[in-house]
Amino acid sequence: MDYSKPTLLVISGPNGAGKSTHIQTMLPVALENIWSFDRDKTRIEFEHILRAQDIDLKEIPLRSTRMMEDRLIQEMKQAINIKSHFVLETPLSHPDYWGYIDLFENNGYQIQLNYLGLDKISDCIARVGQRVMEGGHYVEPGTIKGVYQKNLEHINEYRNTFRMIELYDGMKIPTLLVRIEDNLVTYALNNALKKNWIKAGLPSLAQKVKSYIKSNS
Repeated sequence: MDYSKPTLLVISGPNGAGKSTHIQTMLPVALENIWSFDRDKTRIEFEHILRAQDIDLKEIPLRSTRMMEDRLIQEMKQAINIKSHFVLETPLSHPDYWGYIDLFENNGYQIQLNYLGLDKISDCIARVGQRVMEGGHYVEPGTIKGVYQKNLEHINEYRNTFRMIELYDGMKIPTLLVRIEDNLVTYALNNALKKNWIKAGLPSLAQKVKSYIKSNS
């Protein structure tokens, strides 16, 4: 990956995977000093502002989300204008989120995906529950399930969008399992396919990984 070219690094994964916590450990050296746009943190900041303005509590979630999206788009356009690297932490479970990627791709950026996975949906729900106990934001179990499944479905389908894909195990300390560049596997742990979210959730990529491990065994 040639980081002399403008690059969008997408950090993704299911709810509770620890993306915000571990994001700095997953950045290429060329992007180490670039902080990601944290959608959740920014939305919460706007929620606090709206509460201080005595806005109807029922209106705050929608309004704060809109304000966050406006801020994100503003910062993305600023980065594109000067062709600087950009790090974006986001789910890829909804077509709207892929619009962010389109914006950069249409302006000549190369796209990298670093995905932090968890073994099961129940792991995500437990992690989010722990986060709430520590003062973090709550996510409905149904939403968690949808994000978990749709993330993988969309990545598997639109995998060619990414110049590079790195898959990390998020169950403990993030561990690189697989690296794919220009549709070729360049690194894979022998136990990578023991992760069902790779084997079943990303079948097209899993086949490449299987062939790589077999040829290097």
